[in-house]
Amino acid sequence: MPMISLLRIQTDTLKFKTTATETDVLIPFKLSEESFTHWLSTLDSNSAAEKTHQVLLAIQAINQEDQLTKKQKSLLLECIYKSMLDFLTPLNTIILNSSLPLAKHEQQNTQNIVSIYAELANGFESCLPKVSDLSSAQSMFYGLQSLINAYLHIAEIYQQVYPGFWKQSYKFYGLASKLKIQDLNIEQHGYHSNTINKSFKHLIALYHCDLEHFRPRAIFIVSACVEMHTSLMLLGKKIPIEKTSRYSSLDLTLDKPPSVITSLKQTEKNAILFFSAYSAAIEINKNAPYEAPGSGVIKSINRENILQAAKTLSLSQQRKFTRFNEENEYPGIIGFSHLIEQLHNASTLRPSTTNKKAIDQRDPRIAGGWAVPNIELVTEGYESIDALKQNQLPSGLLREEQSKAELAIKSSLRKNIWTKSESKAKHIPTINPDKLYVVDSSIKGYRIIFDTNANQSTIQIGDIIGINNNNTMEIGMICSLTQLTEHKLQLGIKLLALESEFCYISVPNHDSVYTWAIFLPGIKALNSPDSLIFNDSKFRSGEFINLHRANIEPVSCRLNKLLHLTSAAMHIELFNAKAMQ
Repeated sequence: MPMISLLRIQTDTLKFKTTATETDVLIPFKLSEESFTHWLSTLDSNSAAEKTHQVLLAIQAINQEDQLTKKQKSLLLECIYKSMLDFLTPLNTIILNSSLPLAKHEQQNTQNIVSIYAELANGFESCLPKVSDLSSAQSMFYGLQSLINAYLHIAEIYQQVYPGFWKQSYKFYGLASKLKIQDLNIEQHGYHSNTINKSFKHLIALYHCDLEHFRPRAIFIVSACVEMHTSLMLLGKKIPIEKTSRYSSLDLTLDKPPSVITSLKQTEKNAILFFSAYSAAIEINKNAPYEAPGSGVIKSINRENILQAAKTLSLSQQRKFTRFNEENEYPGIIGFSHLIEQLHNASTLRPSTTNKKAIDQRDPRIAGGWAVPNIELVTEGYESIDALKQNQLPSGLLREEQSKAELAIKSSLRKNIWTKSESKAKHIPTINPDKLYVVDSSIKGYRIIFDTNANQSTIQIGDIIGINNNNTMEIGMICSLTQLTEHKLQLGIKLLALESEFCYISVPNHDSVYTWAIFLPGIKALNSPDSLIFNDSKFRSGEFINLHRANIEPVSCRLNKLLHLTSAAMHIELFNAKAMQ
């Protein structure tokens, strides 16, 4: 197919483009922190897009100002940087829950936010002196912090950094190392990354976390967790030969990200550094159950995201199955609710709200004498009363209000993750299947090109996807996302089952308490068991349920091992031999 061939040429992620610098703009306030703070407050009546645009223009004007000394300019930019956290957080909160493609106002917000941080980094770079003192350390430190923020906001729209990004970050760190101020403590910055060294490690670690595997909300939670463990990360000019696989290398003279070491070449080049976060990844993995924010399903999802980040950060994750090039187009349905509607319309199965036959009267809360994991699913998600109560200090303040990292987490705990579950099938307008262009595949998944101009669905990490392959609905999960062009996305699909069946599950002896689900027969070749996908808070791992399938008597099963938990649905192993009939 010509379209596939064209798409396969374009496989690089779209590079973000910062807003062009305007040269005819005057600074709208006196060159002092007080004047800037007052001016910022006067923008409250403007629209979000206009406010951020005005701030961007002001920073660009400051960067072109020659009346300030480098020290004065750095202090003013530092004041602006610190004010941006509270100023920009409400704008970014909207994007945290968004799917691709973004709405126009979301695109504009992201454009302005990234450009603001990029201009701040440029300003701090212009302040770099050639002497070793605290003011020069602060310029480099806040320059790196600006780049970290730009990186995170670019990652949440699944694009690559703009040209010059990596070389600028290397310049900040390289000069700090040359002046021997990379470990100088920045006392004004009371967060985990309080040195240039730790900030630089934080940025490199974020690159190795493969943020294209996370939703925007999760990206900031992963970042906050990684930042707490930078002291365990290694960065230097030497590398143990027997531990090469744990390291990546970076050339401070190039505008390229770190690269995994495939073969070690001895070099005396001073610009080559080696980085390893292996020890940090082990510690993150160990502490994930405690450091994951939230409660109930929120905490469980955040824990899974942190564990995934730790795995990639260790550089130990390798592809297990061979991929084969492919050029095929399949119809598909994206989204759990859309899949349920599609399968419901094609099935004769309808719920029975009366018990015609009693099935297993065991206590659904305890199975085999072991305690059921506390995995309370939240119907409205991030605003549950329990989550807020558990997150409060005796003073009444939220714990997340204590630091920048915690503030980022706070904003990430606001929005829904699960739609409110309805027992009755809520009618969803029939949608046309999307066109999915498969460019390579393996026994465990697909790489798909998705054209947002040709399709109506929106895309989020963790979404459940149905792929109609030879009249069989394969079920997968979107596990990675990158933007290739303005209208083309690359989806990494993890295959969960080669076929699927519409079903519902109910509480034993209470068939009126039920939820729709997708039954996934196990794949013997992969030694995978039967399983279920659903998103209802009434059912937990470890409980007994009744499984209802078309033209088959209901059977009692146990929701066994939790296989996947995302913001879209939960995937649980089903334990009962009869389910394989």
